Amino acid sequence: MADIRKKPVWLDCDPGHDDALAIILAAYHPSLELIGISTVVGNQTLDRTTQNAYKIAYIAGLPNNIPIIRGCGEALCRRVITCPEIHGQTGLDGADIPEHPEYKTLIKQQDENYLWNIYQKIVDVGRPVTLIATGQLTNIALLLKVFPQIKNSLSEIVLMGGCIGIGNMTPGSEFNFMNDPDAAHIVFTSPHVPRLVMVPLELTHTVCVIPNVSERLRSLATPFSSILDHLLHFFAATYKQVFQFDSPPLHDPCAVAYVANKDLFEEQMMHVDIERTSEFCPGRTVCDMFDMHRKEKNCVVVMKIKEVEQFWNMMLEAIELANKKSPVNQIKQTQ
Repeated sequence: MADIRKKPVWLDCDPGHDDALAIILAAYHPSLELIGISTVVGNQTLDRTTQNAYKIAYIAGLPNNIPIIRGCGEALCRRVITCPEIHGQTGLDGADIPEHPEYKTLIKQQDENYLWNIYQKIVDVGRPVTLIATGQLTNIALLLKVFPQIKNSLSEIVLMGGCIGIGNMTPGSEFNFMNDPDAAHIVFTSPHVPRLVMVPLELTHTVCVIPNVSERLRSLATPFSSILDHLLHFFAATYKQVFQFDSPPLHDPCAVAYVANKDLFEEQMMHVDIERTSEFCPGRTVCDMFDMHRKEKNCVVVMKIKEVEQFWNMMLEAIELANKKSPVNQIKQTQ
């Protein structure tokens, strides 16, 4: 039976190192109930991101009744790119992650009606669901177009993506929105979104995996914590090489953390447009912070995290809970 004290969340993602930790936080934060996961192309191909979602669900000890649905493998109107320069060829390079023992069987059972499956799972909850998206917005845009009545089953849509200023794929575009700006446009202009929240790069770049975080992770001293430590070590190395960051930002869990504890963040309501025709910055989020265009404010933009240490306490507590449930640790103990 569902715990009505918990907030039901659906996570649409493209694992991805930071998506992996977003899954763990969504599954183990005490105020959240993860009701399902859907995957999309992005950090790697759809086959890779789906396989990775199953891997993380397995090693983190997620219950088998949390569905993982394979979503869309392309953008609405354009060619997509993946991000091996950050996430490697598998999407989760850096660690030897065991395969979900039932992956091949479960993936064969999935059909092409992924939108209906996502919609039905959300509706079946029977109370408003928060939809969190940490990848490109193709699944979300199609869901809103095909099943506009889903608005009645949602409390809000929270997105990790976009930027107010400098991008990470073009000088003004963030990866998720650049990969499918048409989908982003649909989401930002849809009348079927009860409340839209954007967690931009400006926020996520303040939440970095600093050395004492790695030390706390390593102190668990288990096979599960070792996998996560190796993943973050790889992530840190690629971020250093590509962006010259001394510590990598943990983008996607920030969106989950916002849903878990809004009081930890400062936000501002504003109008946000999506640039679709720019030669230089497709997917640019044009954030009208000072209401210059006098357009209807359509988005809550999360501007600041008040206490980064509190975020890390939240994240590490979730990891500790997953560590206790991880079958990887149990396998090693019996050998």
